[in-house]
Amino acid sequence: MVHWIVLGIEPTQDKRAVKLAYTQLLKKTPPAEFPEEFKALRKAYDQALKEISKSADAENDNSIILDDVLLKDDQPQLDTDIENTQAEVFFELKASPNHDTNDEPVEFSIIHTIPQLNLALEQLYSDILGRHSLEKWKMLFAAPIFWDVNQSKTLTENLLGFFSNHYFLPENIWIFLDNSLKITDGLSTSSNDTTRKAAIALSRYIKTLPKRINDGLVENISDDIDFEAFNRHLKIRSYIEDKCLYDTFSAEEIEDIVQQIEPVFKTDFPLYNYIVKYLWTINGYSSIKRILTPLTIPYTEESLLNYQAHAEYKLKNYELALKLYIQQERNYRDFCTKVMFKNIGMCYLKLNNFERAYLYLDAETRVAADMEIEVALITARRGYIRELRADETQNAIKIATLLYENGRYQDALSITEQYKHVFIEQANYLQALCLCKLHRLDEAYSEFLLFIDLYIERQLWLWPLIVELVRYCYDLITYELLVETIQEHTATFSDFYQTAFFSGSLEPRCYTEQEMEILELTNERDSVRRSLESVWHIESMQIFALAILCIRDTELVDYEDHSVVENRKRDALNCVKEIKQFMLYNPSDCLKFLEAAFDQQDYDTCIMLADIAIKALRTAPQAYYFKGCALLELNEYGKALESFKQAAYEYNTHPYAVHSLNSAITCAEKLIEQGLSYQATHNELCMQLQNKKEIVDGQ
Repeated sequence: MVHWIVLGIEPTQDKRAVKLAYTQLLKKTPPAEFPEEFKALRKAYDQALKEISKSADAENDNSIILDDVLLKDDQPQLDTDIENTQAEVFFELKASPNHDTNDEPVEFSIIHTIPQLNLALEQLYSDILGRHSLEKWKMLFAAPIFWDVNQSKTLTENLLGFFSNHYFLPENIWIFLDNSLKITDGLSTSSNDTTRKAAIALSRYIKTLPKRINDGLVENISDDIDFEAFNRHLKIRSYIEDKCLYDTFSAEEIEDIVQQIEPVFKTDFPLYNYIVKYLWTINGYSSIKRILTPLTIPYTEESLLNYQAHAEYKLKNYELALKLYIQQERNYRDFCTKVMFKNIGMCYLKLNNFERAYLYLDAETRVAADMEIEVALITARRGYIRELRADETQNAIKIATLLYENGRYQDALSITEQYKHVFIEQANYLQALCLCKLHRLDEAYSEFLLFIDLYIERQLWLWPLIVELVRYCYDLITYELLVETIQEHTATFSDFYQTAFFSGSLEPRCYTEQEMEILELTNERDSVRRSLESVWHIESMQIFALAILCIRDTELVDYEDHSVVENRKRDALNCVKEIKQFMLYNPSDCLKFLEAAFDQQDYDTCIMLADIAIKALRTAPQAYYFKGCALLELNEYGKALESFKQAAYEYNTHPYAVHSLNSAITCAEKLIEQGLSYQATHNELCMQLQNKKEIVDGQ
């Protein structure tokens, strides 16, 4: 193979081509000036002629095609659009058994001729470790020959030909080569047809590198591996890449090719990762299992280990999948916990171990809602509840809590009523919450009062209960309860609780020692269970309670000093602004603050709250009315007019329908004063007002 490199041509059966190459190089390396180079050139010439006469079929014996089983008749394709171009340009790689790169390494600093360069290129490309060194390629491209203007054209063509046949290099090397040779930005538009086609093919190949295995880089390979074996492995990788990118692969075909991977390359985990990801897209779970099981996969290859476990789960081998997931969880444990809890919980659910399924799924931490987990949790709770009913008296609170979390409020209420003494003993007011969820607010309020007395008697912290009371029974709070009890036990921002409690309880949502042992949790920070709401929501609930109490205070207490009322309303609005996101999720609560916002001349907040309610609620006449009032004060008469008209429509026969129409008429008059044509609208509104008054007065 070295003789072809020295001659600077592809292996050929054409003696004239060999003689022409020899003659051209002889002119550049006269024996008197370059005796050693001449000897090498003459030797190469003789060996080439000898090879041609010896076998006309030598070229075909070393084709890029691996074998009939592996590659059949396929060539590596760089792009589906250049199949014909590729056949012409990307010549078959030669991996001759006589391939000799063990000659004395060429010093880059003395490379003056094409034969020297070709030998250096071949040596560097064949260096298992050096071929991935960007610095070495830069050093090679700094050789004297690259500064020889007289050889620039021949040099470019030679390099283009070399890299067209030796393209298994990582992306960072190719970026350097592309910039150095101007493959994409220059040679791709060459007037020379052969040069242009080769450059286009290479340019397209370079663009595919980010989609290839490890960006074309091969890692975890020993440097004493035979280059022929290494090159064959590169061909396998390239073939797999091309099939995955531009063709279709059956799982069986992939398994056949994987069998061709030699044992020494079983540590090429990026290749296996590439294969497994493709198999996953075609539901090749059995193939993933068969391919990965024989491998010794280190714990650092997280993706492969995860796919191995996922495949077992898909194949319904839940016990084996569980074992793999638990091992992965332990691997992650040094820096993070609960990474595999969802997967572990799903396995336990499939194995009908409902307690563990519930614990793991409930412990799963996540930012966004995961519907798969929520559905699985409901199923796990149901199964766990059935197990707990074996000793219903002992587990009454836990059963009711699980039912409540599953949204089965009536069933939870039945448990709280049946075992009332247990809930009172544990100071658990879950019954009140169930009644709230069932919209039986009067009964819920009575239940809250019962537990307020109980908490005061036992000197328990009343604030969490007050937050729930205010959330659901705001309108039922009396002057006496507010002044004599609630105000005394209202928390400040610094006293807010940060950890959620179990529903109806002062018990923080934390794991017991037994549950910690089941989950294999050892750090104290992991003892807190997943909250039904986020930490942000917990704080927002308490800020909302403060805001509501300020408003309720102005409604129930007759202050002689009106400035106190103004301060209370201002405090309420400041709280509301703090929890705008919370208000978006609770649009009906916006209605409670509209009047305060308007009275405080905080028209922007008034409009913001009104818009939230209008967007989310089927009917919101109060929101339309106060939005109209705020817009009227801001002299936005056209918008105010529309809001008042909608308010009048939704109020229907309510007295505020009359107020809304009066305000709408005022807006129309203001618009007429501005010279706008609203007289017809004004007349129509006056007619509506007259009819509406008759209806309202007649009620």
